[in-house]
Amino acid sequence: MTDQTNHQQNDENEHSRESQMHERDERDPRIEEPPAFEVSEEEPTEPAKKDPVRKWTLIILLLAVGLVCWHLVADRLTPYSTQARLHAQVVPIVPQISGLVEEVLVGNNQAVARDDVLFTINTDNYVLQLQAAEADLQMARQTVGASTANITAAEASVTSALASMTRAEQDAIRLRGIRAEDPGAMSERRLQAAEASFVSAAARVESAKANLERAKQDLGDEGEKNVRILQAGVAIADAELNIERSTVRAPDDGIVIDVRLDTGNFAAAGSPQMTFVAIDNVWVQVDFTENNLGNIKQGDPVELVFDAQPGRVFHGTVRGTGFGIHVDTAPLGGLPTIENDKNWLRDAQRFPVLVDFESEHLGEMGVRVGSQVSVIVYTGDHSLMNMLGRWRIRLAAYLSYAY
Repeated sequence: MTDQTNHQQNDENEHSRESQMHERDERDPRIEEPPAFEVSEEEPTEPAKKDPVRKWTLIILLLAVGLVCWHLVADRLTPYSTQARLHAQVVPIVPQISGLVEEVLVGNNQAVARDDVLFTINTDNYVLQLQAAEADLQMARQTVGASTANITAAEASVTSALASMTRAEQDAIRLRGIRAEDPGAMSERRLQAAEASFVSAAARVESAKANLERAKQDLGDEGEKNVRILQAGVAIADAELNIERSTVRAPDDGIVIDVRLDTGNFAAAGSPQMTFVAIDNVWVQVDFTENNLGNIKQGDPVELVFDAQPGRVFHGTVRGTGFGIHVDTAPLGGLPTIENDKNWLRDAQRFPVLVDFESEHLGEMGVRVGSQVSVIVYTGDHSLMNMLGRWRIRLAAYLSYAY
């Protein structure tokens, strides 16, 4: 009974295994069950790969932080600005006399040297003025001579009047003595007539002295120091100066531009006829923000790039820093004007820094007054910052080819 029961259980177990195997084969015939006695081992997993987006984000962030730090330090140690222009002494050429233009010897944008003739003005009127002044001088000398003769005559009149007064006085004294000794020897009437003659002679002396003084006043100083002669001499000098001023010359070495006249035009005194640009006195004005000025001082080395000369770097030095700039102020008696600034950050105030540079052959360079310039200032011996600054200005020099 027991054997029969065991045999029946074995048949059921075998039938159950066959049913499970049949179901597994129907489910996926490719899958094979490992033997019951085999133990599976886990294969080692590969390490996780780094995210490239995160890597490049970190690199860009570090570069941005580095650029910001470099910019902050460079603003103090190697300030850089593209807000700069070339300046020069610009002189309007104005005639000092009026007249018709006789000849124009220069053209627009022509280089000239000191004392070169630019144009001339007709001198006919001024030659006539010179001749009239010379005639006035001769007349003044004649007048002085006549006045001198009048003085001589007045002096003679005084001498004659004094002699007459002396005789009249002596006669009156003599007759008064005779009358005192012998009243009957002379009448009272004769004595009175003698005394009246003395009084009249004394009056003539005073009149002659007054005439002499008036003649001296009319004459003034004698010789070439006389005021009439001096006035005539000044008129001659003025006429000669006007003739000399008829030739307008260049004040210095430079370039003539904006020529506005031609032969036959009327040139009025004090009216500009052309413009002179002095090429020996040029400088660059750089407008730096206030936080750039902290370390800039006179004599600091400078490198410049002109837009007109791409690829070239010029050298210069700081001449000085502007002490102030013009700001709008309310006129006396008025009220101040308030500007409402709604920006988060206010605009930086700029101050001019003047830079001297190598200006030889400026005209040949094609650089003109008003040309734009990029400028960097080296404020000290800062090796790393100075090296980066030199790279920066040279990069700007080559970028000038493009813009």
